[in-house]
Amino acid sequence: METGVERAEREGIAAEVGVDFALVQQYLQRRGVSELLRHITMAGTRAADIIANMLAFSRKGTVNLEPTPLPQLIDKALELAACDYDLKKKYDFRNIRINREFDQDMPPIVMNNLEIEQVLLNIIKNAAQALAERPSGSMSQITIRTRLADQYAQIEVEDNGPGMSEEIRKRIFDPFFTTREIGVGTGLGLSVAYALVVNNHRGIISVDSELDRGTTFTLSLPFRTQEAT
Repeated sequence: METGVERAEREGIAAEVGVDFALVQQYLQRRGVSELLRHITMAGTRAADIIANMLAFSRKGTVNLEPTPLPQLIDKALELAACDYDLKKKYDFRNIRINREFDQDMPPIVMNNLEIEQVLLNIIKNAAQALAERPSGSMSQITIRTRLADQYAQIEVEDNGPGMSEEIRKRIFDPFFTTREIGVGTGLGLSVAYALVVNNHRGIISVDSELDRGTTFTLSLPFRTQEAT
């Protein structure tokens, strides 16, 4: 939050150069610059968190695992997806209905929350891109569920997009494999998601899909993830 000293300083500078700061603020807001700067700040903070996390793993130090409520984690990933600049350039996230079907009795899950948040972000972005390819008509939807399944906490991300063929489904986690046009996808998002879930959390990630019926990604995270190395 801005202090009185900071406010006086900016107003003083505006006066020195002969600018009405209130009008500048109005201009920035109407042009959407303030909102864009907020998104840039969020993206920069997010990038710094991811880099710090990657460096920590590269040093093979203590893994940062902590109990994390899944609804809180999912909501953060959805917020990041809605603010993603590249995503907003091509797809209007506001036109996608988000359905939350959460198991209210599920306890917090011990995990590296930055990594699983990144996994969810990659999957949600993939779903949004798929939904943009579906013919107009019914509402585009992403449904996110949580539930207990034996020794795992499961997160399902289901979309009602065009789905994928069995040949594509089998390769979806391969590094550099993408069905997107050049400049839209790198083919790394889902392979990174696979590595973070399977290698770093000893979990399972799978995908079910059918052409014209949509796609469902399922993350299964073991409750005893503190044993992961």
